[in-house]
Amino acid sequence: MQRLTKIALLVCSLLLAACSEPTKEIHLLTGADAAELARTHLAKAVLEQQGFTVTVSEVRLGQIWQRLWAGKADASVTVWLPQASAPFVERFFDRLDDMGPKSHQLAGETWPSQDKPHTIIRRSLEQEAPKARAILRDLQWQPQDLEQIMAHWQQSQNWNLAAQSWLAEHQHIGER
Repeated sequence: MQRLTKIALLVCSLLLAACSEPTKEIHLLTGADAAELARTHLAKAVLEQQGFTVTVSEVRLGQIWQRLWAGKADASVTVWLPQASAPFVERFFDRLDDMGPKSHQLAGETWPSQDKPHTIIRRSLEQEAPKARAILRDLQWQPQDLEQIMAHWQQSQNWNLAAQSWLAEHQHIGER
C-alpha cells in the first residue's frame, strides 16, 4: 500500500509539473548599432510583457551566428542578410531558422544597401518556447518606430526604458 501511495504521489507531481508552464528565459543577441539596440530592446519589452524573462547581450556579427548555432542564445533580431552575413549562412544555418526581415534599413546604418535586418532563431526554440518563437516571428516595426525608440533613449540613456516607454505608447504592438 505504501508503494502504491508513493507511485500515486509521483504521478500527481509529474502531472502538475506538466500542466504548469515554467517561465522561460530568452537570451537575445544584438550588435552595437543604435537601431540594432532599439530593435532588440523592443523585442525584449514585448517578450517581457508576455511573461518571459529576457537577457540581452551585445556581440559582434560572427558571435551572433556562433552562439545561436551552439545553443548559447535563442535569437537575434539584428542579423543582416543576404550580404553581410553571407560567410556565416552556409556554416551555421543548419540549426537556425530565418524569420525574415522585420523592417527596412534605417539612416546611419552602414550595411550593404540590399541587406535588411532579419530575425534569426535557434531552431530548437520551437519545442522549448513556442510562444516566444511566435512572438519573434510575428513582431514587425517601421523605421519611424525605431527612430522614436532611439529618441526615447536620447532622453533616458536606457534602452530598456526607451523600448518600454515606446511600447506603452503603442500598446497594440505587444498584443497578440
